[in-house]
Amino acid sequence: MDCTIVPPPVTCQPPFRLRVGYRIVRYLLGLLFLLAAFFKLKGLGLDPVARMGIFSTPEFQGAVVEFELFMALWLLWGKWPLGSWLVAVATFVGFAAFSFYQGWVGQSSCGCFGRLSVNPWYAFGLDVLVLATLVIGRPDIKPLRENPRRTITAAAFLAACGLAGVLVTSGLLFAMAHVCFGSVPGALAYFRGERVSVQPRLAEVGEGLPGEQRRVTVEVANWTDKSIQLVGGTADCSCTVLGDLPLTIPSREVRAVSIDVSLSGRPGIFTRKAAFLVDDEGFRQVGFSLTGRIVQPKELAGSSSGRP
Repeated sequence: MDCTIVPPPVTCQPPFRLRVGYRIVRYLLGLLFLLAAFFKLKGLGLDPVARMGIFSTPEFQGAVVEFELFMALWLLWGKWPLGSWLVAVATFVGFAAFSFYQGWVGQSSCGCFGRLSVNPWYAFGLDVLVLATLVIGRPDIKPLRENPRRTITAAAFLAACGLAGVLVTSGLLFAMAHVCFGSVPGALAYFRGERVSVQPRLAEVGEGLPGEQRRVTVEVANWTDKSIQLVGGTADCSCTVLGDLPLTIPSREVRAVSIDVSLSGRPGIFTRKAAFLVDDEGFRQVGFSLTGRIVQPKELAGSSSGRP
């Protein structure tokens, strides 16, 4: 009789590295998202260096904070690890692309951590490091190999549900801000304890040739119950805020103030600090930032010729 020894069936389980590695990675990523959201909440609208266009609005920044909190909770919860892994990879690919663009154009800070200024190239390096960590400490991707369409669809559905929750929550919070405080900036000023604020906190100067003069306008909001007075502020060879001062701002009102900026320095993107001196139960400064780009004549001519 021919006896053949049949080995017992082998149960395929993810390697120890995959089972334990992603648990560590998701905890670290969850804490990273919480840290980023915390810094944004602490610095939301106070020093938004490197935020551009719609990215500088309180509404957009609030939605970003809510998304980061959603990702932090999902990663720390640990349910559907492959889905959270796919969404985390897609998120940090987007972060890396945006940080690379900011570094390429010469932005001084990525704005990733609110008031904490971080060079975009450092942020890009962090994003690449996180992506590498996600690849090394990934969960079991066998379902993705066996049925990629179903796995990606499930992950996209979970992410869409989370984003829908973010949008609904944002809408409710912004509606409450308008009803209770008149505006989102007014609500933020109340919860931060601000008496006077400058809007926007990052004023766009635009681009121009070295030595050219630019005039931009910001709005100064008085959130107190009595009038305040702008009595002075920054005045140097590159920026002056004194043209419209002194200026009295009545209670709960907003006034526009012009700022003259000289495009001095080397070609490239610049970010400069400025401030108003406010007489509000004593003298104190209220700061803001100016950003723009100094270009060479050939660059300005090239950009002009490309316009319709």
